[in-house]
Amino acid sequence: MTDAPERIRDRVQKPMTYLRTVINLDEDTKHDRLDRLITQIFPYFVVACVIICAALILYLDNYSFTGMLFGICLGFALGFTVLGLACVFLSDRGVISGKYVVPVVLVIPALAGVILYLMGADTELNRFIIDYFNVFGSNTELASLLISIYSISLMIFFVAYGVVSVIVGYFRTYFYRVLRALEYPAEKRRSRIPGWLFQIPDIIDIQSVEFEPDTDDGRFNTKLFRDTAFSLFVLGIVICSYFFINPLFLQIVPFSDMILIGMLLSLFISPLVIPWSIVRSIGAKITSAAPRDFYLWKGMRGRLYQGFFTITFFMMLLTLSLYLGMDFSRIAQTYLGYVAFMALISIITSFVYVNTYYKGFKNGIIKSYILSKNPPDLVPSSEGEDDAFHADR
Repeated sequence: MTDAPERIRDRVQKPMTYLRTVINLDEDTKHDRLDRLITQIFPYFVVACVIICAALILYLDNYSFTGMLFGICLGFALGFTVLGLACVFLSDRGVISGKYVVPVVLVIPALAGVILYLMGADTELNRFIIDYFNVFGSNTELASLLISIYSISLMIFFVAYGVVSVIVGYFRTYFYRVLRALEYPAEKRRSRIPGWLFQIPDIIDIQSVEFEPDTDDGRFNTKLFRDTAFSLFVLGIVICSYFFINPLFLQIVPFSDMILIGMLLSLFISPLVIPWSIVRSIGAKITSAAPRDFYLWKGMRGRLYQGFFTITFFMMLLTLSLYLGMDFSRIAQTYLGYVAFMALISIITSFVYVNTYYKGFKNGIIKSYILSKNPPDLVPSSEGEDDAFHADR
């Protein structure tokens, strides 16, 4: 039996051979079939969502900026809810069995509903929840609050499945092309976009792309779950600060509309977090003559997170709002309401990603990259073949 130091040495010296021992290149999983379905239907799905958005705007008869933004967000939320419902049945089983997930999904919203009810059934946040999400009528009874919270949780759950399925499907299918383009720096047109995406300095002379993927022990990745949820939460707070502390919106947009638009927008921020997170998980890096390798996820996160400069803008808007005499209690109330929704969205989205998609997502990207370098019948399986594999680019 090979001892641990030798296995580690093999992993460093023969990365493609090592990866082939942990990834079945010949297996056609449910994730693979779902990826093919997503990439085939998604363009038509977007067209359908646009039609739904237009119909909602006409039906609501509100052509203001906030009215149209609400119609667009609601249309895509409804579309992704349907897509997510289908993906629940078409995706692989999660790391944590459904018999454990279902009780938690039933208990946590119930506890949240009871807590909110005890805080006061007539609060503005509770009235907002009941008015918008209780399909059986508007009243402040505990039953109405529970029905509304379960409706919100189900919508977030299904939208998360839909959005993550699209991210995973397109990345597993096409991201290897971005990595391969980095191996041809002489072809400026081909490598320009990947170089921009990963913010690779011009002085780096790329030699190859390699992987150092995170190991899997078959259990739920708690650390990745925490990191993803936290990143989603922080990014959602920063982005929606444009609405909640903007003096113009504070004057013209009602509390309930502001919370609703912020919540619907936040359902779709995972494409700003999951891509760089998975690039970090696969350990994609470029080697060069430089003494240290360049890890691609760092540049990708910087490119996607350029919006974090909005923290400065956030402070400017807050100062301006207070200077103009805006009601600070309303600002605080709006934020507290949104923070509760954003926490729920972050936790559910992160759980869906880590529990159902993460392992297949990570292995799928590496698998696509390996197969792109050689046809399946030529993929190396021994040390000597691995050297030839590296030379054939």
